[in-house]
Amino acid sequence: MTTITIPIKIEKELKLASQNLGFSKEELLTNAILYYLQILEKKIELKNELNQWEKISNIDLIKFEQEI
Repeated sequence: MTTITIPIKIEKELKLASQNLGFSKEELLTNAILYYLQILEKKIELKNELNQWEKISNIDLIKFEQEI
């Protein structure tokens, strides 16, 4: 297990959320980090897909311009 230091403001919010939601601070942080990592992964996938579409679009535009 790794130990991290978090700002006091976040610690207070974490403690409050932990009490309100009935999760331990560790569970709350673990779930939050896993969720965030999933979102980042989906953003990366979307960015890669958009880059692929842009490349394909550029290739098609060049082919079209050559046919004119």
